[in-house]
Amino acid sequence: MKDSPIRRALTWWFAAPYDPWVCINFAVDATAARAYLAALPRSPRVTMNHLVAAVIGRTLREHPYANGRVIRDKIVLLDEVRIAMPVSVVDGDLGRELSLATVRGIDKLSLVEIAERSTRAVTAEREGRASDPWVRSLLAASSSLPGPAFNRAMDALDRVMNRSPASEALFRAAGMTTALSNVGATFGQQRGMLFRGASVSPPQRLFQVGTFWGCGAVQDEIVPVDGQAAVRPMLPVLFLFDHRLFDGVRAGRIATTFGDYFRGPASVLGLDGRAS
Repeated sequence: MKDSPIRRALTWWFAAPYDPWVCINFAVDATAARAYLAALPRSPRVTMNHLVAAVIGRTLREHPYANGRVIRDKIVLLDEVRIAMPVSVVDGDLGRELSLATVRGIDKLSLVEIAERSTRAVTAEREGRASDPWVRSLLAASSSLPGPAFNRAMDALDRVMNRSPASEALFRAAGMTTALSNVGATFGQQRGMLFRGASVSPPQRLFQVGTFWGCGAVQDEIVPVDGQAAVRPMLPVLFLFDHRLFDGVRAGRIATTFGDYFRGPASVLGLDGRAS
């Protein structure tokens, strides 16, 4: 991607160790999304998290300038959306609390395919079989190397991934462009509580992404509908973006596209969830 003068200036302005992340919090009416999921066949099981991941994929396909990251002061975009989803394994007897499931080309997969692939990946993670080769390597190194040696190895890998001539090639081969975390969504709506947002500052090292999404549990809120107060099930969304990639106007367009697709999933994913 050819950088504009303002992109070059912002790349310098937000270069490590300075924080390039901007956080947006919004909520989207989940009425249509719930009805859509309820109408899908029961097998495979498609969850709200699968739907959100599919909508993110379609959103970044619509806005390709967001589907990449900055490498060595250069904006590098990919022609497929690759999503990373943290997986909690704290309840498993694995000696670890967190792992990572990844799905490549999520913008080109149907909702049903996304559900099948992500379910297999999450199951593998929770059984101690890391599905991503990078995650397997990191877990193996963390288990076998003493602390100082592991830190030195990670520092060396970070230099290769982000500051060497091979950085761009490695990103194109194995890097992720976005991430999704379901922030406490598994607990459901809690009586007397509403999720109001969060702020995350992903470090600029090792595996970077251009956008980061977080979704809480769908919660009933009072919102205006045709000028009247109404109770609607709302999905809280946390959207972070690397300001070096694009500006606030484009971020607003991305958030609006996400909202449009989420409120009308059949139009982009098909009535049966099989549109690619």
